Amino acid sequence: MNKGYMWFAQNNDKTDYIKLSVELAKSIKSHNKENLVCIITDKKSLPTNKKWFDVIKILKHDDSKDMKWKMANEHRAFSYTPFTHTIKLEADMLFTQSTDWWWDILCQHDMVFSYNCLNYKDEIIKQTPYRKLFEQNSLPNIYNGLTYFRRSKRAQEFYDICQNLTLNWQETKNKFLINCHDEEPTTDIIYSLALKIQDPLQENKIDYAWFKFIHGKPFINKIPGNMEQYNYLYPYKINKKTYLGGKSIDRIWHYHDKNMIDTLYDRVF
Repeated sequence: MNKGYMWFAQNNDKTDYIKLSVELAKSIKSHNKENLVCIITDKKSLPTNKKWFDVIKILKHDDSKDMKWKMANEHRAFSYTPFTHTIKLEADMLFTQSTDWWWDILCQHDMVFSYNCLNYKDEIIKQTPYRKLFEQNSLPNIYNGLTYFRRSKRAQEFYDICQNLTLNWQETKNKFLINCHDEEPTTDIIYSLALKIQDPLQENKIDYAWFKFIHGKPFINKIPGNMEQYNYLYPYKINKKTYLGGKSIDRIWHYHDKNMIDTLYDRVF
């Protein structure tokens, strides 16, 4: 297989990531002609409705088995992807328009990361209260939820570094990071630290304005007071168009709030 979208989907006690994955796959296929989808999961999370996934890969070894957030397998993205060219996502995302044209540009590079994120007004957000650890450690402000890589030595080296950092997490956080108190490895931190190790001067940095997503965390969207975010922004759909805060959005939407899917599909017109 030449190119496609891939992400990890392992259920935990709070979230059915397979359910979210079905909605993500539907959104990809409704907007894109290039729409092959692969999920990587475990035996317990194996979907019963498989028709939306072109490839389902089951982890041979689950490093997240005893973990709360199930992020310790994402260093396997390179070895598990069935595609020559891969766009890695997160399960709690939705596509709102075609990204078919991306491939012709991305395929010229070994890896492309999404730097910074956007709020629902399409404004670039470079600093957030959620990323103090990044600032304290001078880490590249990348988001793993939108990453392109092709089969290449550079991509393989990157994921080898991710593997070493993940499987030796206690040593990683104590020796490589300042003020990190996370008991489990998180993918954004692992990715960013791996990139800093591989490319400390950011000589290979590629920062495309279109290769970013709308993030769904409240402080990023500047939600006033104690209001519930998606009551304030009132997401809804009309045909294939998705609206957020009264605005039609045309980016990948990382909605983050796992209950948002039910809210959105109660408001389809």
